[in-house]
Amino acid sequence: MSTRRRLLPRIISRHLVREFLRAFGLALATFIAIFIIVEFFDRVDTFLRNRATAGAIFRYFLFKLPMVITQVTPVAVLAGGLVGLGLLARQNEFVALRACGVSIWQMTAPLMLVATGISLAVLAWNETLVPYSARQSHLVETLEIRKRGMNRIFAGREVWFHGGAGFYNIDRVSPRRRALYGLTVYQLTPDFRPWRTIEAESANWDGTRWQLLGVRTREFGSDGVHEVTRAPDGFALPETLDDFRAVSVEAEELSYGMLRRQIQDLQQKGVDTSESWVDLHLKLALPAASLMMILIAAPLAAAGTRVGSIAGSIAVGFVIGFGYFVVVAFARALGQTGMLPPAVAAWAGNAVFALIGGYYLLGSD
Repeated sequence: MSTRRRLLPRIISRHLVREFLRAFGLALATFIAIFIIVEFFDRVDTFLRNRATAGAIFRYFLFKLPMVITQVTPVAVLAGGLVGLGLLARQNEFVALRACGVSIWQMTAPLMLVATGISLAVLAWNETLVPYSARQSHLVETLEIRKRGMNRIFAGREVWFHGGAGFYNIDRVSPRRRALYGLTVYQLTPDFRPWRTIEAESANWDGTRWQLLGVRTREFGSDGVHEVTRAPDGFALPETLDDFRAVSVEAEELSYGMLRRQIQDLQQKGVDTSESWVDLHLKLALPAASLMMILIAAPLAAAGTRVGSIAGSIAVGFVIGFGYFVVVAFARALGQTGMLPPAVAAWAGNAVFALIGGYYLLGSD
């Protein structure tokens, strides 16, 4: 069979892609609206308790929007695919094409190409706009909504924090592990001259206070620098875990390159980076989810579901998309605890849905 015979006629490909993009755009807008509404009502108590202004709430959701688009795009691709192929089934074009020898793979190919383009666009979107907008959203929530004061300076892969014991430089804040990694406390004299630094490989929160491990103290005096391998007598961090939770840097606030460099820095200091490795692989796995969703949409249409209406496709897409993110969240948790290799944990959701879609796609051909 020639290449021309294996490809779907151009006019049908254009028709299918046009219907897909139209449904994809509508589904994307719908899922964004649902996400924002749910997020708003989930945080309304926080807004009211802190008397947040309308402008602060608006800026919070405005900066949250790029990350929301990234998260709902795979589900919108699924809904668009259901409509694109469902229209053929609803109008009996699907049956006519199959009778002419056109396979489901041929009908899926144009949508796979479009989904590939969407995946690449989401990847570029995540590397450029999302890190900046995620940081701004975090700052608006901390400063304007919770009104905790300007105590964080983000420096790419580190956090500078003005705390009760001095100025803190932290390589990584891990609320899930209740720990700080690569902590350095800079203490100054009243005339702002360096007086002492306290370095700790890690600090672990035991529920009431911080336990410092691998501590080294340097004092700068007129007779030179004095160094001891312990914390100063009576020294303690006055902040709680919740105080540092507010300044933690989430994976969304870092690009792929920035997160990879952070992992390399932490590994050189002997810090466990399995949690970060999972997030690093997810930066590639989540954009690729759009391809998996097309593989799911094709057999659903081929099986005669005839989900041609926008509302029906959005409902099915929401249910299946929810199932996908449940698998991703479960596998991510296993990867962060070391029960799965980071790459396996990050790509498990894509692998499961690709196998399911491929199996039913082969069965419907």
